[in-house]
Amino acid sequence: MSPVLFLLQLLPPLLSAQVTIISELGTTTESIGNGTGASGATYSPDPSGSVATPSDAPEEDWMPAEAFLFSGDSTVLERAECDRAYSLSGQSGPLPHGFFGPLRSSMDALANMANFLNMIFQASDLRESSVRDDMEWYHAMVRSLLEADPLIRHALLTFDADPAAPVPQLVLRASRNPAPVYQNILLQDLSSRWESLHPPAPAPDDTWFSGLKFPDSPGPTLSKRVLFNDLSTLDTPKWGRGDSYVTNRSGVRWAGGPFLECEDGRFLPGWLLTLSTSFYGLKPDLSPEFRGVIRVDVNVQGFDVNQCATGDAWFANTHECNRTTMECEPIPGQGFRLGQYCCRCREGYYSPPMDEGGAPNGSNGEGVSVCYPALPICLPCWPGCGSCVDSAPCWVEEDWFLRAWVLAVQGFFMLLVFISMLVAYQFRRSRRIRASGLLLLETILFGSLLLYFPVFILYFRPSTFRCILLRWVRHLGFAIVYGTVTLKMYRVLKVFLSRTAQRVPYMSSVHLLRLLGFMVVTVSWFLCAWTVGVLQNRDRNIPLLITSTTSDGQGFNVCDLDRWDYMMAVGGWIT
Repeated sequence: MSPVLFLLQLLPPLLSAQVTIISELGTTTESIGNGTGASGATYSPDPSGSVATPSDAPEEDWMPAEAFLFSGDSTVLERAECDRAYSLSGQSGPLPHGFFGPLRSSMDALANMANFLNMIFQASDLRESSVRDDMEWYHAMVRSLLEADPLIRHALLTFDADPAAPVPQLVLRASRNPAPVYQNILLQDLSSRWESLHPPAPAPDDTWFSGLKFPDSPGPTLSKRVLFNDLSTLDTPKWGRGDSYVTNRSGVRWAGGPFLECEDGRFLPGWLLTLSTSFYGLKPDLSPEFRGVIRVDVNVQGFDVNQCATGDAWFANTHECNRTTMECEPIPGQGFRLGQYCCRCREGYYSPPMDEGGAPNGSNGEGVSVCYPALPICLPCWPGCGSCVDSAPCWVEEDWFLRAWVLAVQGFFMLLVFISMLVAYQFRRSRRIRASGLLLLETILFGSLLLYFPVFILYFRPSTFRCILLRWVRHLGFAIVYGTVTLKMYRVLKVFLSRTAQRVPYMSSVHLLRLLGFMVVTVSWFLCAWTVGVLQNRDRNIPLLITSTTSDGQGFNVCDLDRWDYMMAVGGWIT
C-alpha cells in the first residue's frame, strides 16, 4: 500500500478526534492571536455601533449591508447589488466572550487539521513530495475540514513549496451551499486566481494569510514533540527518533471583522467570520518552516452581539445609553445584529412620561426599559430619594416654622419649670414649702424637666442613639415624677389613716428619697436590659429606626414604638 493511500485511511479518524487546544474560554482572548484590519482606507464604528463607509466607494452602495447589520432582515439584501464582499472593519480587539462557545467546534477542527498537517509535512518520507501527485489527498483534506462543523460555509487550504514566495503554490477551496435544500459542496482550485480572492476594500483582505506567513511579531508558539520509534512491524526503520512541532492555542487567528459574501451580484445573508491557522514542515536543521495556511469561514449570524459589554472586545461599550443616568441591558437571542439592547434608568433616576409614540416599549417609570432606537430621558430623583417614579419628593418635607413654634412652646414651659425650681429654693423657709418638703418638690420639678425633654430629642432627625435616649428620659422622668408623688401620698395616708392611739413614726424626705432611689434603680435596670436587647436586634436586622409613609406615599424616619411605649403614653395621659 502506498504512503498516500495509507494516510487517506488515517485521515477520517484523526479529523474526528477532538483535540482541545483551548483549555479555558476565559483566557482565549489573551492566548489566541488576532488578525489585522483590512487594507486601504481606515474606518471604524461610531459609538452607536454602526460602521463608517469606506472613502473609495459611494455611500449608497453599502447601505443595504449596514441596514442588514441592524435589522437582520435578509430582504434588504435582495434589493441591493454588489460587486465584491463587504467587511466590517475597525474591530481590532478580541472576540466577544460569547463567541468562543459556538466557535469551539470550528477552532478544534482547525487545530486538529493543523496538527495533522504538521505531522505529515514534518515526516521525512513526505518532505520532498510533489503537490500534483498528492492533489487528491489535498482535496480530501479541505472537504473533511468543511464537514467538521455545520456553521462552516467555506474551507480553504493553501500550500507553499517555497516559503519565500508571496503567493501560495496551491489554493483549494470547498464551499457549502447556503441553501439547506441541496446540501452540495463546491470544490475549487483557485491557485491561479489568488488576486481575485481579495478585491479592493471594503472586501476582506489577505491578512489571514500574510499575517501568518509574514507576521509583524514573532509567529505562533510551537511546542516541540519528540517521537521515539519502537515499531516492530518495520524491519529496517529509517529513523529511531523524530522531532516534530505542533501548534498551541495561540495558533488560531481571526480576521478584523465579519463580512457579507457577494455572489452573482447579490449579498448572501449571514455574516461570516474568518478563522485561520498555519502548519509547518522542517528545515534541514530540523527547525520549523512555514508550509501553508488552513482557513474556515464560519457563519456567525446566530451569535449575539453584546454592545453593553465592557472592555475592548468587538462592539463592546458601543451602546447609546447615557453612561451616567442609564444602564444598558442586552437583548439575548437576536443574533448578529446591532442595536439589540435596552436602556434602563439607574437607581436614583426616573423616566418622565413621553408623548404617544415616544416610548414604543411600554410606559415609562422606575425600572422600565426603553429599547433602541428609542431612548429614555432619565432625570434625577428628588434629593435624598434612592428610587422614584416621578419628580415628587419621596420624603416628607419638614415644616420648619411649625417645628420651631412647637419647640418654642415646649421651651417656654420648661423655662417655667426651671424658674419654679429657683423660686422654691428661694422660699425654702416658707411654711408651705417646708411642710411639703423642699427635696421632694425639687425632685418632682426635675422629673418634669425630663418629661419635657423628649420634644427636644424629636426635633432632630431620628437616629438609633436618639431613639434609645428618648426611652431613657421618658421612663426616668415618669418614674421620678409619679414615684415621688406616690411616696408623698403614702406618707400622708400612713399618718392620717392610723387607727392606733400611738404616734406613728414620721417618714422624712430623705427616707422617701431612698425609696424613690430604689424605684429609679429598678427602672434603670429595665432600661439597660431593653437597650442591650435593641442592640442585639440590630445584628439580626431588626432596626429600631424604621421608615413610615404618609397617605400620599411620602416616607419619613421614625423610632419604632413597641407595646411598652404605648402603655407609658396611656399611663401618662390617665394621670
